[in-house]
Amino acid sequence: MKRKEFIKRSALSFTVAQLPLFGESNDDNTSSDPSEKTSPWMDAEDLSDYQALVTQLLSKPDGYKVEGNWTLGKVLSHCAQSIEYSLSGYPEMKSSIFRGSIGKIAFSVFAFKNKMNHGLEEPIPGAEEIPNNTDVKLGAKRLLQAIDRFSKTAESSLRPHFAYGELTKEEYDLAHTLHIKNHMERLLF
Repeated sequence: MKRKEFIKRSALSFTVAQLPLFGESNDDNTSSDPSEKTSPWMDAEDLSDYQALVTQLLSKPDGYKVEGNWTLGKVLSHCAQSIEYSLSGYPEMKSSIFRGSIGKIAFSVFAFKNKMNHGLEEPIPGAEEIPNNTDVKLGAKRLLQAIDRFSKTAESSLRPHFAYGELTKEEYDLAHTLHIKNHMERLLF
């Protein structure tokens, strides 16, 4: 499987980076109890999986809520915004030294673990503010459009990530997938 090979290959070179700086955190309110049901939102492997899930969400948008201060409409729009910036360019970038070192290491660790941990109510640096009262349907449609545009975009047209630097299309798909998955950990049914 290509994705698993990529994850292992990119993370092996940074195995040492799994020191306390990137250690596991218990602040995500998830359980490691294997008897608990898994959600298709946590099982998604790529953006096409999320495209299908967001399409399902559109048929019954009031059946979903998220924990925290951000509404689901804002969360979906935030995830779309990240994908959009990978196509147009992020408004603020970390230094090239950060992107080439800490950023690359962080991405490699997230890829290896197939899990991202980031501030779930932190906007993208320099990004346009997304209103918290953004309608769920509007956020879902924006995310679907962003995924569709990303899938049709040539790798050579992708812009560097503000923290991870240059990414291939496959790496970007993984980064966006893990980003959405991290936000969907707060999804309530």
